[in-house]
Amino acid sequence: MRLYLVFITLTVSLAVSAQSVPKLIRIADGLYDAARYLDAIEFYDKISGIDKKNYQAKFRLGFCYFKTLEYEEAKKVFLDLGSIADAENNFQARALYHYGNLLKLESQFEEADSIYSSLISLPSAEPDLINSSRKQKEGCLLALRQEQEDKGFSVTLMDDVNSKFHDFGAVINPSNKQLVFASTRNLPGVQYEGSQFDGVLPDLVAYERNRNERWRIASSSQKFIDLNTQWSEGSGSFTKDGQTFYFSTCRGENGSDCGIMVTYLVDNEWTDPILLNEYINEPGAENKQPTISATGDTLFFSSDRPGGIGASDIWMSLKGLEAESWTPAINMGDVINSADNDITPYYSSAYNCLLFASNGHVGYGGYDIYAAKGESFFEPEVYNLGYPFNSTLDDTYFAISDTVGFISSNREDHKSLDLYSFSLRSERLFLSLLISGESLIDSRIASKFRDVRSLDLVTFRVEDYQGYELFDPVKRKKPKPKILIEDTQKIGADSIAIAAAGAESRRIRIPYETQYFGYGHFMLRPEARRSLDDLAIQLSDKEYDQVNVLAYTDQLGTDSFNIDLSKNRGKAIRAYLALRGIPLDKINVVARGELKPTGDRDHIYRRVFSRKVEIIIDAPTALNIKTANIYIVAREDTTDGLAEKLGVREADLIKWNGIRGNKIASGSTIRIFDLTDMPSTNVIVDERTIRRRYLAEGSGE
Repeated sequence: MRLYLVFITLTVSLAVSAQSVPKLIRIADGLYDAARYLDAIEFYDKISGIDKKNYQAKFRLGFCYFKTLEYEEAKKVFLDLGSIADAENNFQARALYHYGNLLKLESQFEEADSIYSSLISLPSAEPDLINSSRKQKEGCLLALRQEQEDKGFSVTLMDDVNSKFHDFGAVINPSNKQLVFASTRNLPGVQYEGSQFDGVLPDLVAYERNRNERWRIASSSQKFIDLNTQWSEGSGSFTKDGQTFYFSTCRGENGSDCGIMVTYLVDNEWTDPILLNEYINEPGAENKQPTISATGDTLFFSSDRPGGIGASDIWMSLKGLEAESWTPAINMGDVINSADNDITPYYSSAYNCLLFASNGHVGYGGYDIYAAKGESFFEPEVYNLGYPFNSTLDDTYFAISDTVGFISSNREDHKSLDLYSFSLRSERLFLSLLISGESLIDSRIASKFRDVRSLDLVTFRVEDYQGYELFDPVKRKKPKPKILIEDTQKIGADSIAIAAAGAESRRIRIPYETQYFGYGHFMLRPEARRSLDDLAIQLSDKEYDQVNVLAYTDQLGTDSFNIDLSKNRGKAIRAYLALRGIPLDKINVVARGELKPTGDRDHIYRRVFSRKVEIIIDAPTALNIKTANIYIVAREDTTDGLAEKLGVREADLIKWNGIRGNKIASGSTIRIFDLTDMPSTNVIVDERTIRRRYLAEGSGE
């Protein structure tokens, strides 16, 4: 019997070796492309044994071991491949990179650091790989520093909630205190299988506390499970009152074709979900992982749409005047977004801080959780949250609900995401302590990936301003070009010269209200949206040729940046007017960059009123267009207090400016109709006075 087995083994071995290598490669590559890594291992192992110089097969063998969690075998293959100094070995650097990553995965940070250093010195290493290795080296140093630091935080595995499947994206439902998350466990209803999750596609599930304060599957209250389909339902976010829920649905076995949905709580039941507009759900892109701000008017989410920095980026959108009328999404810029994946955003209104997960920033390995915080996100600091929130595996889905927080991580079994919780007393205090000290990413590394076109997350709404210091940074000196850009042809393809628009002497030019912006911003303020609403209504029954949009910036920042910023301001006006019914072909945008006032006198008011877009209407005959006067609020006030000082009705003041709440911050620009008595400049300052005094009226035309 033993001789027979030996004979069979030799026969099979000879038969295998007799097969053509190309045939084995086709089989192996087919399995590899289908993500059947365990099955592909056998074939790549045989190919590597037969053809010693098939470096691609050897590299894929190591990757298959890695994907099937055979880390020791993967390390052997990658180290062996990385040690082969052969001109034909195009995988040497990549093998060393993965070997270093595996060392880092096992918290061998010093050893990993030396491997990355060896990789960087290789002449054959590609620039992108060298750049990634430098980030990984910095991550090793970061981890070594933070290992020595104990800030007293801890996270707890939620044993009474987790399953042997993926469980992720936990949030608390404010209306009934249920725990809501996504899971790939088997749940009631139809669930399709998907290769991305090694089983069924995820659905939403709700848990509630029992008498012993343990979590259990929730009762039928609110029928939350009715939101599930046979496709993927991902994590979501509740509004502060718990009456609205935003979540994502992905129709496709690989979790593709993802869109963000909204549902409302009516009579203690969730309504049929509605897909948000195309500004949120870019066609052909994956749009998912939404989180809503505490004010309910700013939505953050991840998307791989065109125009991003990397694979998946963090984007944001502001809500319009009508329900779910979301404005065009804005990329958060390449301080926050990296060349890789940046996902699962959470915005802390309590601390004015954006938290997100990324595998492209300096970190421990896999996805880490980061916080972006600063006076302005033109120059934010990005913090790695450190231990115990980050590990060498994937750590994602940071969220806080009152005095409990959640993360999702696969650190337990290196494969399935589990839910972890942590306790806190104050979100603001917790985050301020968490991102202090050594957890700050070395700015020398971060500076290589900075772009001043990123957004200000602290003050992206004018009513949040507490004073000039928040939106008017210290002036920086900058070199001036020898020749200032005056030729509109150089500004951009969509910028059209006003001179061409007004060449015909028969046209009458009617100026409308000037729209103002915050420092570095191109998002429309509430009063600007009301102003543009009024314009669209007034033009709806009138004959006109064009609406010219002339966009400017102040003198801070580089000239190229200011050209781009003014262009984006003009585009924001154009997009909003188009939403209100103005034909796009009738809207001309001219991006003029810095406003060049006469004289050298600088002043806060001059800078505030330089951040503007002028609107001029070309018409064949004179038009009766009603306009408001624009003022800057000198001191913080309440709506009723300011209305009394101005001699207008509070309801009108709110209506004219789209004011929310009862506070008006200093530095806000406001619209006023028919103001008879001008109060003291301690209350408001007239736009015309500022322009005449500091801008040299007419110099910007």
